[in-house]
Amino acid sequence: MPHLPSPTVSDATRGPDFAKRERKGSGGDDLVTAIARLFPREKAEKLFKTPTANLANNGSAQHPDKRKAGGHGPTLEDEVCFLLNVEPDAEHPDDGPHSPAEWWGEFARAVYRWEIFMGTPAPVPIMRGPRGGVKLAPKFCEWLMGLPDGWVTDVPDLTREEQIGRIENGVCPQQAHHAFRFLKRELEAGHTKAPEES
Repeated sequence: MPHLPSPTVSDATRGPDFAKRERKGSGGDDLVTAIARLFPREKAEKLFKTPTANLANNGSAQHPDKRKAGGHGPTLEDEVCFLLNVEPDAEHPDDGPHSPAEWWGEFARAVYRWEIFMGTPAPVPIMRGPRGGVKLAPKFCEWLMGLPDGWVTDVPDLTREEQIGRIENGVCPQQAHHAFRFLKRELEAGHTKAPEES
């Protein structure tokens, strides 16, 4: 079975190199190029940024264009606060298992698919902060990471920042489950050795 190339440090700072595998001694496609071949940009679905632990301590959200102009990529909080068409006090309609598609703009297809997988509508992704500004909602982070509703957000005495930090320092359970199943099959088939045998 073919595998994707291993990630390297330089993957974080460059785009795909479609001519690389033709160059003698190059070793073939790097991970960035392999992914670009699998998912061409013109067919790509817009996905949210991955929640990261530093969101709990970042300053206020900025418009993604402003963040990019400063030489940085937008955060999940930037995306939900500036690119969506939803208000913090919005409510889900009672007539279906999905959140309103008009909330999500270009993220709508990905949200719809995750709602089907999770079996629950996406929660309102933003909330009002203590000074009335709009902030990323921990409930949305929890749902985005594939956690059951309230897994972190119903734990008593956690601040919003603590909730986000715990959610984003965690693992997406569905990915972990898939990884363990894959490793178990590899061990059983003898394709790899358990750590104590290495």
